[in-house]
Amino acid sequence: MQIEITSRHAEISDRVKEYLKEKVEKLSRYYPNIVNCQVVLDRQKEGEMVEVNLHISGKNFITKVTTDNLIKSIDTAIDKIEVQLKKFKEKRYEK
Repeated sequence: MQIEITSRHAEISDRVKEYLKEKVEKLSRYYPNIVNCQVVLDRQKEGEMVEVNLHISGKNFITKVTTDNLIKSIDTAIDKIEVQLKKFKEKRYEK
């Protein structure tokens, strides 16, 4: 899986990038055929925003989360993508 991390309006530490990569790589246990994942980290007036675009063959999953803490935003966004992947997998293999 190819992981692309983009940062806007702030520099992101290597520790946060490694944490994010670990979380994204764990998504492959829910659906192993993930093509790539694009993550945008943005510091806004409202707080820390994380946008995750996950691409599998034939389907895209997108979520956007804004909280006061970057790690909390990452965790919440990954949790939302997990739910979307689980629902997709259940529908696809339900037949």
